[in-house]
Amino acid sequence: MKKHIRRSALIAAIAVPITLSLLAAYVVLGAQSPSAPKYKFDPDWPQPLPNKWKMGGVTGLAVDKDDNVWVLNRPNDTLDVEGHADLNPPTADCCRRPPAMIHIDRTGNVIGSFDAPQGHGMDVDSQGFVYIGQDTVRKYDPKTGKMVKEVARVPETQPQGSVGRGRGNADPAAQAAAVAAFRFGSTSLPGKCTSPTVTSADA
Repeated sequence: MKKHIRRSALIAAIAVPITLSLLAAYVVLGAQSPSAPKYKFDPDWPQPLPNKWKMGGVTGLAVDKDDNVWVLNRPNDTLDVEGHADLNPPTADCCRRPPAMIHIDRTGNVIGSFDAPQGHGMDVDSQGFVYIGQDTVRKYDPKTGKMVKEVARVPETQPQGSVGRGRGNADPAAQAAAVAAFRFGSTSLPGKCTSPTVTSADA
């Protein structure tokens, strides 16, 4: 019995300092490691939209180098029965279809907008250019809203013997050529870039 007590005391004497050392190391290392970002809901962001706009479904969000937010939405989600303020003359105080692209600053105020074909995703590069994608990827000047480049979707080949609606795999060479055309502006490659002077929401 005495041997058992001594053995238990010895184990406790060794285990407790080791456990405390490991706990201290965990606390120190935990304090040094970067913590996850914390988000707080702000019910006042964004501010009410101007011009009686009613934002449609959002299909893209991106934050630019100045921490301002670009929102790609679907203006056509505003139904005719909701667009009374767009009529001539207006029959109600609300609502109007907004531009597809809306630029909002950190305080929630709209600082820019432009019309563009609706898409299924967007991004902003380090220079501020806006990209909207669907089957065609278009690049826009954020200040003027004019399209500066576009590259059409590379047709994808259907694998031999495949069944169903799968698109298969695109030709890697055609993909590379389209990317090069988009990035470097070559007009001799498939998916060539163009620089139109006028854009339309119906393009």
